[in-house]
Amino acid sequence: MSDFLKKVRSVFIVDEQPTETSAPATSAPAAPDQSVPAAVGVPDSKFLEALAAALERSNQEGFDYLEFRQALKNLSGMNLDEQTAFRSAFGTASTMGVTPARLLESVQYYLQVMAGEKQKFDEAHEQQRARLIGNREAESQSLEKQIQEKNGQIARLSREIEEHQAKKAEIAAEITESTQKIETTRASFESSYAAVTAQISQDAVKIGQYLQ
Repeated sequence: MSDFLKKVRSVFIVDEQPTETSAPATSAPAAPDQSVPAAVGVPDSKFLEALAAALERSNQEGFDYLEFRQALKNLSGMNLDEQTAFRSAFGTASTMGVTPARLLESVQYYLQVMAGEKQKFDEAHEQQRARLIGNREAESQSLEKQIQEKNGQIARLSREIEEHQAKKAEIAAEITESTQKIETTRASFESSYAAVTAQISQDAVKIGQYLQ
């Protein structure tokens, strides 16, 4: 990192900030109808360096807002009130022909530089989101559709199973009733057969006894 880059970064961030970003943790993957918890961000050193590098690349010739901001930083240890500090820093700028209007033009210029960096980040962010999340969301929606379809199949199969069980019970009752009828008929036949054959056998005996 160049000395100027270090200076640019230092005039905007006095103390080093934590580089981690945190978000509320979840114990399970979010369902499709659940909103994603909002992420909580803090200044990150790699982003600060990237933005400072963009300011360095776009630094205007002469005394502009960046040099004015450095002058304010140099006055930070003098315990001046804000108005006095701004006026003192501008005193240095005015000796170089800088006017408040010119200084504000410089501010707008650097805000446009930052807006350009944000646009580039947003585009890269959307591409990364589409690559890492978009396909997974489509996959999740496809799985949800399959789940709904299979739940419908399960419901249909459950109804069919209940219908089959009821039909099976009905058939079992019919089998029992038919078996009883058939066995009663068989028993009646055998009883009749026994009676007739017994009578014939008795007559045979008597024929032999009485007619010899």
